[in-house]
Amino acid sequence: MLETAEVRRQLTHRLAELRKAQAQRRAAAETARAAFEGVLEREIAPTVRQFAQALKAEGFTFSVQTPASTVRMVSDRSSDNVVDIVLELGAAQPAVVVRSAYTRGRRQLEDERTLAQGDAIASLDGERVLAALLDVIEPFVER
Repeated sequence: MLETAEVRRQLTHRLAELRKAQAQRRAAAETARAAFEGVLEREIAPTVRQFAQALKAEGFTFSVQTPASTVRMVSDRSSDNVVDIVLELGAAQPAVVVRSAYTRGRRQLEDERTLAQGDAIASLDGERVLAALLDVIEPFVER
C-alpha cells in the first residue's frame, strides 16, 4: 500500500504541472487572439470581401459579415450556405479555421479546415486566405 504522504506529494506535483500548462495555454491563446485581430482586419476581411465581389461578378451573390472576431460569407440564395473564418481556441494549439456549411436537399453538410496554427497565425496573408476560399467554394457554385 502507498504511503499517504507519497500520494499527496505526487498529486501536488501533478497539480503544479497542470497549473503551469494552463497558464501557458492562456498565454498562447492571448497571443493568438491579438495576432488574429490584426490579421483579420489587415488580410482576411479584405480578401473575403474581394472574393465575394468576384463571385458576384460571376453571378453568385454572397454577403460578407464581420461579427465579433469572425468573417462570415453568406449566400444570398440560402442563409444555410456559409463560410466562416474564425479563431478556434479550444484545441491544444490555437488555430484559424475555415468552416463551411451548405445544404444539399434536406441534408446539411459541413467542412472544417485549418488555415494556420500557433505562431503561423500572425503571418497569414491574403494568398493563403484566397487559396482556402478557392478550396471550399465548389459546393456553393454548383448548379
